[in-house]
Amino acid sequence: MYALFHTSVSEYLLFKGGTSLSKGWDIINRFSEDIDLVLSRDYFLNVKKLSCANCTSNTQIHNLREKGQDFLFGEFKDELEAKLAELRLNVTVLSDNDILDENGEPRKVPHDKDPSVLYVQYSSIYNSQAAYAIPTVKIEISILSMSEPYEMRRISSLIEQTYVGEDVDSDLVQTIRTVSPTRTFLEKAFLLNEEFQKEKPRTRRMTRHFYDLEKLMNTPYADLAINDVALYHEIVEHRRKFYHVGYVDYDKDLPDSITILPKEVLLPQYETDYKEMQNSFIYGASLEFGELMERLRVLQARFRSIEFGDKD
Repeated sequence: MYALFHTSVSEYLLFKGGTSLSKGWDIINRFSEDIDLVLSRDYFLNVKKLSCANCTSNTQIHNLREKGQDFLFGEFKDELEAKLAELRLNVTVLSDNDILDENGEPRKVPHDKDPSVLYVQYSSIYNSQAAYAIPTVKIEISILSMSEPYEMRRISSLIEQTYVGEDVDSDLVQTIRTVSPTRTFLEKAFLLNEEFQKEKPRTRRMTRHFYDLEKLMNTPYADLAINDVALYHEIVEHRRKFYHVGYVDYDKDLPDSITILPKEVLLPQYETDYKEMQNSFIYGASLEFGELMERLRVLQARFRSIEFGDKD
């Protein structure tokens, strides 16, 4: 994180997603699969002078996706690698296009894929790896994500948090733009609702979203989100415009149709995934799977009870 926010694009970066809930807001107690970032479109407008960053048409959005990936897999990847080397970290930075497939060939993701993914590979001190924990930091950077709302939040390591008042890891503490949990709460609910519209929803590494929503649901941020009609509609329409996927009916993100509970037939697979996360990812107390599902049932009812008038 320190290296990322000391690159030349730092003033245009925002920290978001589940990792921000633990590191920026102290709401969840789990390790993270990845670091989710936003690189504001303003960077491509103001610095790169790309007119496609206005995103006034589907063609412009497509062009920005391609140019954004070129930048992140090229110039930005090289700069990040140099910053990590300055910190004397013995790591390797790879892009999605550098990852080999089962035939040993670079897999080459679609040119317009967003978010773009970088992998920072490091040497682990452990010989065996838990099911959830692998010696790679996955960095997902979206150039299409919303930038608002956010706050400046202090980010520090678990080591620094553990040894409060001592000069341990204090050089790496920083205050950065961090997306509000209000937005993260809604985006995670929409992510699940859209995933469950697939013929075969993913079950692997998905229960972290269940866990996060349960932790968020009794915070003031959930109440703010559920009562903020403008923000709710803004996020739905943003997803419809920038991430339009053929199998998704974005109207189903609205309160009267939203579904965040998985189908019963998938529960055994989700329970297995959740137990793996409990064993290697969650470092605080956690609910049993049945209790977690009941809490999500309550949350879904809260969503369904929302009465939105006209968004204007």
